[in-house]
Amino acid sequence: MFERYTEKARRVIFFARYEASQYGSHQIETEHLLLGLFREDRALVRRFLSEKGGSQSLRDEIESRITRGERISTSVDVPLSAESKRILNMSAEEAERLGVKHVGTEHLLLGILREEKCLAAELLSERGLTLNWIREELAHVPTLNATDLGGELVSLSQVVNSWSSGDATAFARSFASDGQFVDPQGNLWIGPERVHEGARLIFSDPGWKKCLGSIEDVQFVGSKAVMATLAWRSAAPPETANPGCVRMTVILTQKSEGWAIARAQATLVQPQSRSAAV
Repeated sequence: MFERYTEKARRVIFFARYEASQYGSHQIETEHLLLGLFREDRALVRRFLSEKGGSQSLRDEIESRITRGERISTSVDVPLSAESKRILNMSAEEAERLGVKHVGTEHLLLGILREEKCLAAELLSERGLTLNWIREELAHVPTLNATDLGGELVSLSQVVNSWSSGDATAFARSFASDGQFVDPQGNLWIGPERVHEGARLIFSDPGWKKCLGSIEDVQFVGSKAVMATLAWRSAAPPETANPGCVRMTVILTQKSEGWAIARAQATLVQPQSRSAAV
């Protein structure tokens, strides 16, 4: 169900499930989704709630309106309520409406507002947040600008493809003159020349094999910086660690000559054990 969701949006669901268990709820209600959303995406809090008491004010009001039960173990699967399921469906519709392939945290916010009679929507409405206003505000965010985002995804696709194919030269070419690359072992390489050296060492490792790359998340930070999450995984679960299977957080900045990586940090994706894979 969550294949189209960005990593941040998936974490919202994880946090919502945690919130539900902490409040002793046997379902993930809309207020838990809202708490999960603002726990994960602080930028949304700053943008839409900073002048309205912030997320703590929201939590205090939720606690005053619900009946708190006995905590449920986080190992227990807590299902989504009917209202929450509708919100997720409407979030996907909002993403499609904006011409965006992946469902992000901003679409979850719109989905909540569309479920007008739920507690989460009521709380947002009481703070002056309306569906049309949020849509208009989000329309001004560069991530929703098809031209800008399309161009940015092309650059990120080049990074994904260069790592997937083990092309150290193409990978290093994406970095700014002072760009930093932190490899999976924590080594710091600064500048395209050194990044090229670091990438070549990784790609020459005997355990390195080609991985399938993907762009998991893209967020503009202001108008001239982008933070993205990229991931590479093996088509089949490997039995040993593959240096090519990493998750990479990438920060790009816009220069006069175009976009370049200011910093990239790679973390090795550990192989699943056979027992976990079953």
